[in-house]
Amino acid sequence: MSLTDFRGRLDRVMAENPRRHVVVLALDGVNLAAARPCWPSADVRLMRAVSPTTSSACWLSSLTGLGVDDHAVPGVVFSAPSGGPALVNFLDYHGAGLTPAAGNVFSDAARHGRTPLAVLGDMEHYGSAWRDALLAHARPLAGHSFYTEHGAYRRRTSAEVAARVRTAVEETLARHGGGQPCLLWCYVEVDQHVHRHGYDSHTTDVLTALGAFADALVARGVVVVAHADHGLVPTVHDPALADLLDHMGQRHGFTMGGAGRMRWLYPEDRDGGAGLSARLRAALPRDVRVMPADRVFAPGSAARGRVGDVLLVAEGEKFLTDAAYRYDHGSFAPEETDTPFAVWR
Repeated sequence: MSLTDFRGRLDRVMAENPRRHVVVLALDGVNLAAARPCWPSADVRLMRAVSPTTSSACWLSSLTGLGVDDHAVPGVVFSAPSGGPALVNFLDYHGAGLTPAAGNVFSDAARHGRTPLAVLGDMEHYGSAWRDALLAHARPLAGHSFYTEHGAYRRRTSAEVAARVRTAVEETLARHGGGQPCLLWCYVEVDQHVHRHGYDSHTTDVLTALGAFADALVARGVVVVAHADHGLVPTVHDPALADLLDHMGQRHGFTMGGAGRMRWLYPEDRDGGAGLSARLRAALPRDVRVMPADRVFAPGSAARGRVGDVLLVAEGEKFLTDAAYRYDHGSFAPEETDTPFAVWR
């Protein structure tokens, strides 16, 4: 089952429970291995992430049901939708033409006669065309944060995070759930913690507490679903690799997009990246995979048109990442691709 199946699965849950509220916990950065032991009372199944395993691509695929080639958001940094030479970051882009995605889980909820609600949570500071597309047709609700404060990571205890999520859901149901049944989607960026600390006791304590909260909601007649976008694997920044790629970029003429454990290069040479790929394979460590973009993105698709010709994919722990990170995502490791789809009935 792929992330692109999430929309259809959730539609079925809403159809089977026409008079019950459905609460969806959207847990960024939680993989299947971390979640399954924490939710013994839920039906937990594998839902495989799309490639690349980045939040921008994966959340859009989950909520719209479209693959990356179709929704055209390949990652974090990519060619501008206008087709010009500039690169854009999905968190900063406010222009037109980002994605052709139209319907999503929120339009499905409205079709079922539900009030479609989205607790922005840690997404509140991500104001962009991407967020607008992701949450189209929903009523966005601000005022709650879990792992961020004013757009920056804030470390909180597991008990505080879980309590904040409970408060956000309870207040939203009390305020908006008195009439027709609702779909309430709540975004919790666990990814912020996992990047820095991995799947430690904080992470498992939060997941366990949210599982207990789901049980309490079910006892009140609410259906609870949890899903995620991707997992993370150990990754540390390699300054020598960064310097080497910077030197090669100046010497051979390429710019870089992507993020995390997958980067794409835009070569100036018009040979489809063949010459650059050969030079990179000779110069880079063996655990950095060099491959053509056509292996991941369908030739001729809108997504393929926004990435460079050459991909660099991490297969080991050393790569390019934020200096503060110890875990990252973007590549093909099972710990990244295997995410949970859980239902408490």
